[in-house]
Amino acid sequence: MVLLNTLLDKIFYGLIEPLFGLMGQGLSIVLIKPFVALGVPLPLHVALLAVLLALYAFWLRARLRVDEKVAVFNLAFAAKREQQKDLQLISNKYSRSGLKKATDDELNDDFNTYLAHHYGRYVLIYLLPIFLTMAWLNTIFSDIFLIERVGIPYVLPVPDNNYGVQGLSVTCVFLVSYIIALTSGFQIKKKWQKKTEKAS
Repeated sequence: MVLLNTLLDKIFYGLIEPLFGLMGQGLSIVLIKPFVALGVPLPLHVALLAVLLALYAFWLRARLRVDEKVAVFNLAFAAKREQQKDLQLISNKYSRSGLKKATDDELNDDFNTYLAHHYGRYVLIYLLPIFLTMAWLNTIFSDIFLIERVGIPYVLPVPDNNYGVQGLSVTCVFLVSYIIALTSGFQIKKKWQKKTEKAS
């Protein structure tokens, strides 16, 4: 067990951590320093980063052909359900019952496999990029950086209130912007698909 822990430590601290550090520095050069140099307001900067991540999610969805895979599964599943209805024509109730159970088990297996793959793609497209981006952003826009720029450890200060809320954090601004960007993207995509279907 000690040997395994030592090996994992070497892999993490010797390979994974430096790799993520290098990627973080590259992203900072491309996505942080130019905006800071231009004097872009921090809330807008964070919102733009969220929009870029949403665009990346749509690009990754297209690359992984998620919509095609969902459509193929739905057609195949519906076809198997239709075939299952033909079992009602079998006169022998024991044969009918046995075949129905076998086809039910097959449909359940197909659905469970599809669900596992679907959630795997969901994690890869949405959750993992969000967690990695948030970890990176919270190191870039640290409390020290925000206090120097804004005077408080928040991206967006709010007016004095009775709730003791001084401002909105990096996480809050980023996630709200990301959800709005994703929702808007799906709405635009839906309208585009409808327009394409009408045109064809």
